Amino acid sequence: MEPRGPASDVPSTSPTQVADSTPSRPTSLVAEADGYTLTVTFDRLTVAPGGTIDVTATFLNGTRHPIDLAGSRCGTGFSGSAIVDLPHGPEGRTWSGIQQTLKDFVLKEGLGPGAVPALAPLRTQFRMETCAEEFVMSSDLAAGASLTAKGQWKAEIIPGVDALPGPVPFTMSLGYDQQNRPPSYPPDYKGVPGSWSPVFKQLAVNGTFDVAGDARPLASPGEIIDGLLADPTFASWLAGQPASAWSGANLFLYSWPNESEVFPKGVFWDLELFREAGVPRNYMIASLDPYDARLMKAYYCDNACVRKREAPEK
Repeated sequence: MEPRGPASDVPSTSPTQVADSTPSRPTSLVAEADGYTLTVTFDRLTVAPGGTIDVTATFLNGTRHPIDLAGSRCGTGFSGSAIVDLPHGPEGRTWSGIQQTLKDFVLKEGLGPGAVPALAPLRTQFRMETCAEEFVMSSDLAAGASLTAKGQWKAEIIPGVDALPGPVPFTMSLGYDQQNRPPSYPPDYKGVPGSWSPVFKQLAVNGTFDVAGDARPLASPGEIIDGLLADPTFASWLAGQPASAWSGANLFLYSWPNESEVFPKGVFWDLELFREAGVPRNYMIASLDPYDARLMKAYYCDNACVRKREAPEK
């Protein structure tokens, strides 16, 4: 599912009007503000791991004047997302020395996409229909007119890894009534235009999907790290410099389309360790099977690699 990002890296825009789903679990949710109505209908709210939920979203301009909407006239401004949990579970093996220090470091200090904690829930996007006007920033909707778009949410963490059973909060929104305009410049201005993005009010509905049923068991993050620590080549590399040289670590689920020098094809946990505090920059990138924690591929960049790839000699 693309794009995908951490739950905490999605900014909110104020003012926001929100309608929450109720315990009666309606499959149609409605939000109203300023004479406008957003109606979002799902074909179901409970789905099996890896299953899909279809969504239809309609925005009605119930006023007597046209309104600015985010996106194009074919509804590309509708935005839906759901927050899925990453696997947790057994802490796994207890190591000694620098190996346990690394395990603690990755679990506590490791980062995921967007520089958020590695094990924070992820925000996955609905796939909405696209059209030729996909990249239009804003458009007008006439008085009394409505705009409808269809989409789908798939119960997965990343493509190829099903979502875990449990509640999954979701939101669907559309921006309306643009609050700013592009900056203006003097006629003789020849400088670089400043960056600018339109800002809209948001009309949104919130609710919760239920992912229910059996899912293929995933290894826990602790077990994933154990899979790397058990590799003798990595253990030897890790012992080559003290923990004080570590500058950062990344840990996140990933999906790669083709075999490459660095990554295998398919889904895996990406575990990266960088060492550049007081030492020449060097690092390691490991790919581990998300189900059995098996080391699939490891890529080491030593000092010669740094010189070759980042500052080639002339």
